[in-house]
Amino acid sequence: MCTVVVRVDPSGAWPVTVLALRDESPERPWDPPAAWWPDLDPTVRGVRDRSAGGAWLAVSDRAGLAVVLNRAEPVPSEDGTWTTRGVLPLDAVTGTVPGAGGALPTTRAFNLVRASAQGVTVDTWDGATVHSETLGPGVHMITHGAPDDPSAPRIGRWLDAFRDAPAPTGPPALGPFDELRAAGAGADPGDGWAGWFGVLAASSSLPADDPDAILRDAVEPDGHVATLSVVAAAVGHDRTVLQHARLAHPGRLDGSVELHRA
Repeated sequence: MCTVVVRVDPSGAWPVTVLALRDESPERPWDPPAAWWPDLDPTVRGVRDRSAGGAWLAVSDRAGLAVVLNRAEPVPSEDGTWTTRGVLPLDAVTGTVPGAGGALPTTRAFNLVRASAQGVTVDTWDGATVHSETLGPGVHMITHGAPDDPSAPRIGRWLDAFRDAPAPTGPPALGPFDELRAAGAGADPGDGWAGWFGVLAASSSLPADDPDAILRDAVEPDGHVATLSVVAAAVGHDRTVLQHARLAHPGRLDGSVELHRA
């Protein structure tokens, strides 16, 4: 179950900043952010799932950012198959939102976070209905349930810490691993991300299978799931910037093998 932290400031030069951690089976192949879908829209970049061809997270300068998080509610299927949830971020940054025209999704349950210069919306499909929640100004946290739900592991433990830390107001200057090393050493690279990465570094003291752990390596209802990568992003009025790090050791912050800026 992934984790997303967002800051919403409609009056800012960069109205939305996002910290997103991807939890997935370590055996499922994937590619770092790039323009993997030229036939769909050559300006869209994202983290591509090789198995199904969709995206966990997608961005465009025009539309902003979208990231999908799995939910656990069962969704009926007549033939036992579902559309990949990876279509959702791609649809979102190319102009289609869940439930448009009254059609129900054909995917498993999800939370879809959509961020643009106009704000942030979380679309939820629980297998029965689609509903949307617009997040107000401030810092919010989304996992596999309702946004900011204090009863949810991770949110109850860490949301106040993210809200108390200075929030980033623009793009990260460094890759996430370098941001984490700086935060762990008590340093600030001067880009405003030290506060959030300091919280993330502090959270890594928990065992990776602790329910409150943000960085995860555990057996979940869907099988073995671990945190594979970290994205730090800023959404502006005409530009979206992200830094991405693939973790060398899933669920741990002791190294990274790839850094990307998109």
